[in-house]
Amino acid sequence: MFKIAIIGRPNVGKSTLFNKLIGKSFAITDDTPGVTRDRKEARAKLGPIEFMAIDTAGLENKINDKSLEKRMVEQTEIAVSDADLCLFVVDGKEGVTNSDQHFAQWLKKIGKKTVLLVNKCENLREEIFDKEYFKLGFGKPLGISAEHKLGFGELYEKIAPEIEKYEENFSELGVEDEDEKALLQIAIVGRPNAGKSTFLNKILGADRMIVGPEAGITRDAIAIDHEFQNKKIRFIDTAGIRKKASITQKLEKLSALDSFRAIRFAQVVILLIDANSPLDHQDKALAGEILREGRGLVFGINKIDIVKGDKEHFLRELRKDILAALPGIEGAPIIGLSSKTGYNVEKCLEFALKTYEQWQTYIQTNKLHDWLKIAEQTHSPKLYKGNAIKLKYATQIKKRPPTFAVFTNHIKPLEGSYQNYLINSLREYFDLKLTPIRLVLRKSENPFEGRKEKVFSKRLHKKAKK
Repeated sequence: MFKIAIIGRPNVGKSTLFNKLIGKSFAITDDTPGVTRDRKEARAKLGPIEFMAIDTAGLENKINDKSLEKRMVEQTEIAVSDADLCLFVVDGKEGVTNSDQHFAQWLKKIGKKTVLLVNKCENLREEIFDKEYFKLGFGKPLGISAEHKLGFGELYEKIAPEIEKYEENFSELGVEDEDEKALLQIAIVGRPNAGKSTFLNKILGADRMIVGPEAGITRDAIAIDHEFQNKKIRFIDTAGIRKKASITQKLEKLSALDSFRAIRFAQVVILLIDANSPLDHQDKALAGEILREGRGLVFGINKIDIVKGDKEHFLRELRKDILAALPGIEGAPIIGLSSKTGYNVEKCLEFALKTYEQWQTYIQTNKLHDWLKIAEQTHSPKLYKGNAIKLKYATQIKKRPPTFAVFTNHIKPLEGSYQNYLINSLREYFDLKLTPIRLVLRKSENPFEGRKEKVFSKRLHKKAKK
């Protein structure tokens, strides 16, 4: 698909333009310069044309070799080299700056096809385009307001011919766009500095995400498509999530909301936990949120390589702690790994795929009927007020995650321990050991309840005949 990179200095409106082109608030926007750090990609549409838009970090020319800004600029350079067209955005209210001129020279040196956009031009007056914009060397600039979608018709006229040329050149390949809905979506979540971006870079075999010793580098949820064991997967790298009480800045709140949204849209979530400080309160809160959303869950205990002593013993004790704190995650895989060295990273993904398979399981009612009879024979419910509790039948009422209903004449005495017994029995019988399971109890209605008993009388029957 034709790719367009949106580039420019910090805070000129690149992410706002990106969001307007893709039709939703995908990139976090704020008045704070440098909000975007990693590059983001998403399908965009402008009139009848479709393309892949790439949002990039703000370009800065006064940086040192070891700074975070240096790594951000490197990601932007990769985006530019990968793109078929660049939208070079400058600020119409500030005019041309030295940084604009520096990066205009850089773009011309690369030789990438570029369209110059002067953003924040709400009135679109022609007189604003004086000679300073032409000095950038990209011909007549196009005045737009990304916030109010002004000038987008003229932007279409600039982009459309380039996409037509691209489609003419590649039409003979006959490549069709893949169906996004068919992709398995795996979100990678955790506290700041748990190693999420390093984990994803190891999977991809490239430095796709910016990483470093600084906590909280990732701000947006970044979606990246990849193929693993012939399975098309969309990985979503998220910002580290701290305790709500610790989140005071607006920008961090937006990042946290973006991460929770990624959990809701994923099918499986890999929760990375730092082995140096395992099972923090926030880890428990995140696991609880994942379970409430009904997502498949895999625990990745990262940095296991620096744990001293018996690592297997460490993981066994950690599993006990997790089960004690979160009994609802029974069966969720817990894997020790190292994002840095790659140890068990693929194994973690293999468990994520197995979890996904079980997560979308459907079981026929007749098989559930057989299971329920065995479960009741193995461990019958206790009497309730001197009356027998009957398990009438079971059925699956939902997939993703597997959700079952068991019908009975008395619900209250089955809630709690016996309900947990049924869930564990289901896991064992149908080999659903990796996925969350939901089981609800429902009252089996007596069709004769509440009706008056009718007495049949031969004498009345004879009178009726006469």
